[in-house]
Amino acid sequence: MQKISALTKTLIAFSVGLGIAAATPSAKAASLVPQQEGEVQTNLGCLDPNQCINTTSLGYTVTSLDYDGAGGYGLSRLFVDSRTTSNIYEGQGLKVSFGTKDAGTNPALSEYWFRPVAITEKGKLPEGGQLEVGRFLFNFTKEMSEVSLDFFDVEDTGTAILLINGQSVSNLNVPAGKNNKIQSLTLYNVKSFEVQLGNAYSNKFKTGDGVDIKGNVVPKPVTEPGNILGLSALLLVGTFGLRQRKKTASAAENLVMNLYN
Repeated sequence: MQKISALTKTLIAFSVGLGIAAATPSAKAASLVPQQEGEVQTNLGCLDPNQCINTTSLGYTVTSLDYDGAGGYGLSRLFVDSRTTSNIYEGQGLKVSFGTKDAGTNPALSEYWFRPVAITEKGKLPEGGQLEVGRFLFNFTKEMSEVSLDFFDVEDTGTAILLINGQSVSNLNVPAGKNNKIQSLTLYNVKSFEVQLGNAYSNKFKTGDGVDIKGNVVPKPVTEPGNILGLSALLLVGTFGLRQRKKTASAAENLVMNLYN
C-alpha cells in the first residue's frame, strides 16, 4: 500500500508538471511594425488602395484621433516607411512624398518605422507631408503581456502614452532628448494604448517636432486545454491501473489464504 501511494504521488506530480509546461509555452516577441512600406489602414482609409496595409491579420487595428481638438491639426495619417527607398502616396486630393532624406527625422537605413503625417483641419500638409505628428489608438485583438516602444528623434516635450486599456496614465511622457536618438518605453498587460507622437506646436522648431515610432509585442501565453485534458486522462488511467493491480493482488492473496485455511 505504501509503494502504491508513493507511485501515485509521483505520477500526479509528474502530470501536473507537464500540464504547467504545456499550458504556458514561452511567447516570442514580434514586430509591431509591418515589414513593408505603405499606408496603415485606419479610420481614414488609405490615399492609395494599392499601397494600403491592413493590420487586422497582425492582431491589431489603428484609429487616428484628433490631434489637439483646438482647430489647428486634425486626424493624422500613419505610414510604414524605410529610408532605403522613395515613395509617393496620392489620393483624396493629397500627395505625400517620402524621400531617402527627410527634412529632419532620419532613422537608420533599412529599418521600418511608423511615420505619422500631420494634416491641418483645413486639409493641408505641413512641410509637404514631412511633419511627423499625430495621435493614434492601437487596439489589440488579444492582450499583450508586453509592448516595447522605441521613439525616434524626440527633441521636445509632447510625445507621450496617454491611455492604456482605456485608462488615463501619468508620468509616461517621453522626455526631450538629442537629435536622432532613440528612447524606449515598455508597457505591460496591454489590450490597447493611445499614443501622441511629436509636438506640432514646438517652441524649439518653427515647423514642429516630428517623431517616428516602432516596437515589439509579446503575446500572453495561451493555454492549451487539449494538452491538460490529455494529461489528466493519463493521470486517471494511471491511477485506475494502479487500483486494478491492487485489487488483483488482494484477490490473489485471499485465494492463497483460503487454500492454507
